[in-house]
Amino acid sequence: MNVEQDTDQLVEAYLKDLAAEAAVLPAGRRDELLADMRAHIAEARAAGATSEDEVRQVLQRLGQPRDIVAAATEGLVLVEVPPRLRPRDFIALGLLFFGPFLLVIGWLVGVWLLWTSNRWSRTWKFIGTIEWPLFYALALACEILFQPRIGLILVGSVLSSVVVIGLLMKNARPQPQRS
Repeated sequence: MNVEQDTDQLVEAYLKDLAAEAAVLPAGRRDELLADMRAHIAEARAAGATSEDEVRQVLQRLGQPRDIVAAATEGLVLVEVPPRLRPRDFIALGLLFFGPFLLVIGWLVGVWLLWTSNRWSRTWKFIGTIEWPLFYALALACEILFQPRIGLILVGSVLSSVVVIGLLMKNARPQPQRS
């Protein structure tokens, strides 16, 4: 390996550590901080810090990532972000997935929990509601028309449910906490 690759890896490791420490900062402030540090490092390298020892000295002068982030958080009020999904929402998603196997009553309870939750838009609630009946109707039509194996229908049903549940989890939005 040449010296430039070694120093590049050294800088990338430092910036990775800094990014991990800066995860507590608001996104805009975190991006600004990382851009500033990249600029300082680039200036020092352009000014002649090319050897591994020189780059290490530049990084030491900048300071430890946790100290930089501590200084960057001074004066900021860090707010705890509420979770995207509450236990009730996980129950709703579980019942949407397993409910059809529980004499359909579990699915109906899951749909009710989905629609009474404030974590999803109406569009996602609608998608979560129609996924199982729609796929079941399509699977029945395929069975009548093409007489496939029941295993294929079951696998397709499970896969479509997993995809929709995954999309519902991804698109859940956290709600602000009330004081």
